[in-house]
Amino acid sequence: MLYLCLLDRTKITDLKNLISKFFFQQYIFILLICLTGSLSSSWAQNSLNLEGSGQKWVNIGDVDVSGNQITIEAKMRRQNNMNIVSKHEGTDDCNYLLRPNSFQLSTTDDFYICLNTFTLNTNTWYHLAATYDGSSIKYYVDGCLVNEIPASGDIIVNNWDAAIGNKSNWPTGPEQFRGRIDEVRIWQSARTELEIKLNMNLLLDPTNEPDLRAYYKLDNNYDNDQGFSGFDGNPQGSPTFDAAAPLFIPFQLVSVTKTDVTCFGFDDGEIEISAIGNNLEYSLDGIAYSATPSFDELGPGNYDVYVKDGACEEIIPIEILEPSPVPTPDINTNDPICSTDTLFLSTTEVTNAFYFWEGPSGFTSTASSTFISNLNNSNSGDYSIYIEVDGCNSETTIASIIVNETYDISIIDTICSNEFYQFGPDELSTAGVYIQNLQSAAGCDSIVQLDLTVNPSYSFTIDTAICDGESISFEGLTMNTTGTYPFNLFTTLGCDSTITYELIVHPIPNAPIISTNSPLECPGDVIELSVNASSDAIYTWEGPNGFTSGEESFLFAAQINDMGTYSAMVTINGCESPLSYSDLEIINIYSFDDFEFPNVLTPNNDNSNDVFDLEGYFKTCNAYEMMYFDRWGNMVYSHKENETPFAGNSLDGSELMQGVYFYKLTYEDGMKQGFIHLIR
Repeated sequence: MLYLCLLDRTKITDLKNLISKFFFQQYIFILLICLTGSLSSSWAQNSLNLEGSGQKWVNIGDVDVSGNQITIEAKMRRQNNMNIVSKHEGTDDCNYLLRPNSFQLSTTDDFYICLNTFTLNTNTWYHLAATYDGSSIKYYVDGCLVNEIPASGDIIVNNWDAAIGNKSNWPTGPEQFRGRIDEVRIWQSARTELEIKLNMNLLLDPTNEPDLRAYYKLDNNYDNDQGFSGFDGNPQGSPTFDAAAPLFIPFQLVSVTKTDVTCFGFDDGEIEISAIGNNLEYSLDGIAYSATPSFDELGPGNYDVYVKDGACEEIIPIEILEPSPVPTPDINTNDPICSTDTLFLSTTEVTNAFYFWEGPSGFTSTASSTFISNLNNSNSGDYSIYIEVDGCNSETTIASIIVNETYDISIIDTICSNEFYQFGPDELSTAGVYIQNLQSAAGCDSIVQLDLTVNPSYSFTIDTAICDGESISFEGLTMNTTGTYPFNLFTTLGCDSTITYELIVHPIPNAPIISTNSPLECPGDVIELSVNASSDAIYTWEGPNGFTSGEESFLFAAQINDMGTYSAMVTINGCESPLSYSDLEIINIYSFDDFEFPNVLTPNNDNSNDVFDLEGYFKTCNAYEMMYFDRWGNMVYSHKENETPFAGNSLDGSELMQGVYFYKLTYEDGMKQGFIHLIR
């Protein structure tokens, strides 16, 4: 409704030219309502509420429609698909039956059902109408045709009462309509689509409509506003009145205008749509719809413009045109182009064209033909031109211009003794000064003086050696095998020179085999170390305390601080072998002061703690004397280093009885004494 209220006078005038004066007056009537306020401020408006449960309907009497033409229409907001207006018992006597999903009719030829193919939402107001004109039945939603089927014959009449919202002769049956109903009309004529569309909201003068059989505004009453009181409604059950149905703005496509693209290849075409309706949508493909009544950034071509308002839709073909392309200009110049000459630029003239030249050093021109005199090097570069015709630009054409100087040229150059210098037609190989009159590739004359120097070329060989696994690189080449490698290089003067590498790759010597008398018994014993001999070998020994040696073999008296790992390496032809290792070990390096004495001896021949072996226990090479005494102070056994240790026997070899014995140990650095338990 707001859309209709906001229509400007130009659009109203356009509408007036499209529809008849009579129907246009109804548009003006609705507009006046919009401009003066809400509908309820003009007069009371209501609708019939049949929602909820129980019988809720209106009996309107025996409103028969005879002949071969009929129109039934109403506004409704459905909660089911049952009877809106009905006068029927079965399929053989259906004078009319309008439902949200169909219109049913019995004629002398057949029984017909015309389905509503447009999906209706629940709790949404729609205007529905159905017509029969003797040849077809049509179903309309919001004033727009949604389905049509062929039909024939005269309409069957019956003696049943007509009903709004139910079936009068079976009110407790399943055909009770649930929802709201308004503006019910029964016509004995087939209304046209335009008549239906322009009168959905009200009839201005229902009493003067000769084909109108009954009309129910349902504005707080059930009166037949057509004027015949015999068809006044009689409420059944508990119907109530509710807020009126909204105004339905008849769908009308007013105009579709286009704007062609301005220039060839542009996408600035536009389509503007003027239409009126309730919920207008617009599309160019019939799939994606928008509420915006215009489309822009369109290229040339044929378009189908879809304008939709609920069940109503129109498709308008539109062609957006484009002008012919502006011809691409050509560029004509003189040749050759030399310094101090004149450059002539021209293009083929085009009717009504404007010309735009650009070039180096800020050059511009708007003439079809132009020139630049007294050329120099700053005039070299790209020259471009495009033309404009009727506001559209052509493609740009570019020509690269090189201004070739004409001057005396002095050349100082150098070649190598194995080369030639091409000076014009001459091949030169001797140093000197040469003069020629030459012409450049562009056709410009020049005097050329050449001062030629000839430098010598060289060749030499480099002998070198590396070890296996090593490599040397020169000029990007890695060399790691024995062989000859020639390289062609340039001297600092730029002449070819040959460098040849004579490379020898020596093998890596095997790790030396170390011979040694380690481990030693005692500190001070002589250690002997040697490796297998190799000719031309260099030996490298390293060991603890910074020890080094270059001998094949060596010996020295080893002390405790000389213990550790000794390494040996052999170098032959500068190639080092892997390291070999040998450990210098001394077995007996401890003293009697390093440990406590054991105090139990069990000489029972189980090979465990049978002997009091000081040398094995203390790991020492110190000289000593060990004496054992019984509890009466008698020495029962004694021995020195390297003698038989005490095993629980006396000096005469007899077994001592178990008990506690006293021992006394004397050695170079002191004495130790204590008790030992002999257990058998």
